[in-house]
Order: sequence, then C-alpha cells, then structure tokens
Amino acid sequence: QMQEKAKEIYMTFLSSKASSQVNVEGQSRLNETILETPHPLMFQKLQDQIFNLMKYDSYSRFLKSDIFLNHKKSEEQEENSPEAQTAAKRASRIYNT
Repeated sequence: QMQEKAKEIYMTFLSSKASSQVNVEGQSRLNETILETPHPLMFQKLQDQIFNLMKYDSYSRFLKSDIFLNHKKSEEQEENSPEAQTAAKRASRIYNT
C-alpha cells in the first residue's frame, strides 16, 4: 500500500512527466528506483524544501500581490462600515448580558 501511494505521489508531483509537477531543486529530485523500497520519510527533504520555498518566496510575493491587497482592502472597508459596527454592537449586547 505504501509503495502504491509513493508511486502515486511521485507520478503526480515529482516525475518529469507529472501532471502537477512541483518545482524542486535538481539535486533534490528523486528517480523512480526509490519507489522500489519506500519508507515513511522518503519525501521529507522535498517537503521541507517546498515548504521553505512557499514560506520565504511564494507567500511573501502573495502578500504583496494586487489580488491580496485588494481583498484585504475590501475586508477592511466592510469591517468599518456602519452596518458591520451595528451588527457587532448588537452581538456584543446579546452575548454580554
């Protein structure tokens, strides 16, 4: 069962022919021979590399993106609207009595 799951992960994300290929450094690439003797931590190095890439590169770029900034701005406008404050005050009265 582990071997089947490992092969599914490899073929979906790590193979050069993967449908949803993940960008990992060349030296971190695995070849199919590792699938013959799977173990629970076989993808850990790649997972750590991808997490760090997301944390230090993708996420910081996302926080500066127009899409995120526009969404954040619209949320702040909703929070500051008179309707939102009225609802918050009503909720406060209900739960604090």
